[in-house]
Amino acid sequence: MLIDIFHDPVCPWCRIGKKHLFDALAKWQEEEVDIRWHPFILDNTIPDEGYEFRSFMQK
Repeated sequence: MLIDIFHDPVCPWCRIGKKHLFDALAKWQEEEVDIRWHPFILDNTIPDEGYEFRSFMQK
């Protein structure tokens, strides 16, 4: 099985979804699973150098 995942690496909901996926895959007994990761930036207004993580997430 092939799973394509599009995610924003700093999105807290994406992290929760990733955790649930890996919990489910740990129980998966069928065919082998290949995962392809693709970036998906939720906020494309962030500059390339980024922002300080904690203060940005608190906003």
